[in-house]
Amino acid sequence: MAGSRFPSSFWLLSTGALLFFVSFNLVLPELPSHLRELGGGDYLGLIIPVFSLSALVSRPLSGYITDQWGRKWALIAGTLFCILAGLLYPFSGTVWFFFMIRMIHGFSTGFTPTGFVAYAGDVVDPNQRGKAMGWLGLFNNAGTSIGYGVGAWIVADFGRDGIYTATALSALLALLLFSRLPETFKSAEPRPLEFKISRWLHRESFLPAVLMLLVCVSLGSVLTIMPDYTEFRGFDNKGLFLSLYIAASLFVRLISGTISDRFGRPLSVAIGTGFQILSMAVLIGVSNSWGFWAGAILYGLGQGFNAPALFAWSSDLSSKENRGSATAMLFMALETGIIIGGLAAGFLVTRGLGYSSAFALNGLCFVLAFGWALQETLKTRNRAHS
Repeated sequence: MAGSRFPSSFWLLSTGALLFFVSFNLVLPELPSHLRELGGGDYLGLIIPVFSLSALVSRPLSGYITDQWGRKWALIAGTLFCILAGLLYPFSGTVWFFFMIRMIHGFSTGFTPTGFVAYAGDVVDPNQRGKAMGWLGLFNNAGTSIGYGVGAWIVADFGRDGIYTATALSALLALLLFSRLPETFKSAEPRPLEFKISRWLHRESFLPAVLMLLVCVSLGSVLTIMPDYTEFRGFDNKGLFLSLYIAASLFVRLISGTISDRFGRPLSVAIGTGFQILSMAVLIGVSNSWGFWAGAILYGLGQGFNAPALFAWSSDLSSKENRGSATAMLFMALETGIIIGGLAAGFLVTRGLGYSSAFALNGLCFVLAFGWALQETLKTRNRAHS
């Protein structure tokens, strides 16, 4: 694993991750209209929270499976859930069945990302872990972008059932790639499955997890209100903010991971949250189109620094025996942040407090994360010089 090159298994894993993210993002633009046709227009705000809550609930189990049965079990289980969801969506004739499928789909992201982050942590040199997480995140975001873009084209040519079929097929291709990966870790003596909080949490990863929760409050907010906010600002493409921030995130991930490897994970998070504080300030204070574009780009730059550093940080603090649990804990924080942010932003906007109130809440979370990361950076530097 020494040297600047990653092993071939890492690139196979990353390609499978790209296909997985293509799969579950293909359906997102079409789900609101599907739910409206079922008479569930009043429940549109639950499409993301139900999915995230299901993923959150499944994270501890995915961490257990990843550490005890092997990384491939988590990868394969998640893709199987994704295939099942894609096959079931065309048969969702009622609101309650629609949300049952969303829960199944949420299980898929509760399992597979836990597996591939733990797997990547196993196969790359620890000194290049930030760079590896940056590349893995790049593949993930590329899959998200492709899913959004291709989804609209598939619906136009093949209808809604076509996009659900494409979702299942993309997940199937990911499954085939994951099945070719060599297993990197399997517990010699699997511990019994116990429903104790101490079994699910990795205490050493507490700080990265808290920072992940704080930065992901904004992600839930963006997913919930940004389509309407974009239209409110006069743009026809409701996905413009999302597209801009993902593009900026993709660009910066090529260097942010290397920065976190060389200068430390806390400093990388401080840089990322610093960009995002500026992003929220611009969105609140600048009302023209340049402010919108700048806010989206700054937000994406921040995400591109934060995510690789936090996942690498958690992996640094864990051993092979508990890397699955550590990764699952980080994803639990991610899902919790998304749920809190989505519900809070929806509440603030619907109560007439305006979009700026949601941006201010996001900014407050970023300020807290920035201060914590900067403090940890200074502690690390002091320890290094003592």
